[in-house]
Amino acid sequence: MDKSEENEICGAIIKYGKDVLNSSVFRQAASQAHHVHGTVLDHTLNVCVVSLRLCRQLKNRGIKVNEKDLVQAALCHDLGMVGRDSKYKDNLNSWEAHPAESARIARSLIPDLSEEAEEIIRSHMWPLAGSLPASNEGMLLCIADKYASMADWKSWVTRHRFAPRIKKRLEEALSRQSHDHTGSGDLPL
Repeated sequence: MDKSEENEICGAIIKYGKDVLNSSVFRQAASQAHHVHGTVLDHTLNVCVVSLRLCRQLKNRGIKVNEKDLVQAALCHDLGMVGRDSKYKDNLNSWEAHPAESARIARSLIPDLSEEAEEIIRSHMWPLAGSLPASNEGMLLCIADKYASMADWKSWVTRHRFAPRIKKRLEEALSRQSHDHTGSGDLPL
């Protein structure tokens, strides 16, 4: 992935997910261990990048994909894992229950979250748990989540861990925006 593509991806993440990026639960995701080698935040950013790259490949082939729903769902898909030790009785329970909790959190962070984006979040654990995704975006997130999970676990795909570079670019972009506007650029990355 070249710098131009990284900038485009960061632009889409900020455009559609600024409320999520600046939320307290997203800050907490930075300290919640996830998939052995990272955090919920690292995994989330990897899923966002893979989702957007797949999305653009489909769009280039004339397949309709709603980028806004995809980005919002990708940013929120595992927020239900934050605090998992006090929420769920074991790993199996967290696999099954966190999609609904993530959708609830997403709804609180994004008041105008579409029903489609909420469904994408709820189905992202398929085929391990939940129902078959009902949309192109849902299938993209499901695939991106499994792919990023492999990168989280396996050293042979470490070159597909995008989080460190994307974190840096998002921090820079939000910092520039906070200087140019009155909004906050306090991304917890």
